[in-house]
Amino acid sequence: MNWILHRLGSRLRFAVRNPAYTARALAREFSRADERALARFTSVPASTIRSFLDEPLQDSAFASRLRAAEAEFVTAEIESASLYAKKVLIQYAAVRAFAPDVVVETGVASGVSTSYLLYALHRNQRGTLYSIELGDPRYLPKGKPPGWIVPSWLRSRWNLRLGDSRKLLPELLSHLGKMDVFIHDSLHSYEHMLWEYRAAYPHLRPGGLLLSDDADWNTAFREFAVEAHATNAPVLRGVGLLQKENREDAGVHSA
Repeated sequence: MNWILHRLGSRLRFAVRNPAYTARALAREFSRADERALARFTSVPASTIRSFLDEPLQDSAFASRLRAAEAEFVTAEIESASLYAKKVLIQYAAVRAFAPDVVVETGVASGVSTSYLLYALHRNQRGTLYSIELGDPRYLPKGKPPGWIVPSWLRSRWNLRLGDSRKLLPELLSHLGKMDVFIHDSLHSYEHMLWEYRAAYPHLRPGGLLLSDDADWNTAFREFAVEAHATNAPVLRGVGLLQKENREDAGVHSA
């Protein structure tokens, strides 16, 4: 009960401090704008996207893991990504609908988004997630390793690499050659975000997806969308989505 009250209290305080954002979020919920936007990217009906958004918390094993993690965060002395945020579900639904074989993400920390991504691959019964994480202890509960939230039964599809993405990302991309989905969720500085987009984009297959967490923190995502000639690059709940043109010579060159 304490974790439920904690979560409700946090959401209420956020709503009071951010009334305009809360109003826009409620409007999006009623209009199903997020579902329609994802449907345009994935060619999956909006009604199916809606069902994907409901899946994680309907799975008792997955939901139980989230509750256990939330109980630990209540006593931890760090700020965590929200375990139930709509932006995490946006990434989940995109991967669920797109059914990729190769997904690369930068940034893991405790493993909130990573758990959802791996659960999407589990439901799809296909795909591998390659994650790069710096492993900074400042963003982890004391004594916890990167990705500690990820359930053991989802780890068979996970390849975790610890180190700086400036070094590890080019090495990984060179090894993989092509990927279906790239997700930026590491350092959210303008320079680093732009660098990651430019490094990853040439390795996306034609029609592949680039997603960026906190894409509205600065102008890097918007500028890169122009650079990549992306005609449709929305930002949904802070998550930027961009699809590579469906031809081999599309996009920008590696930085």
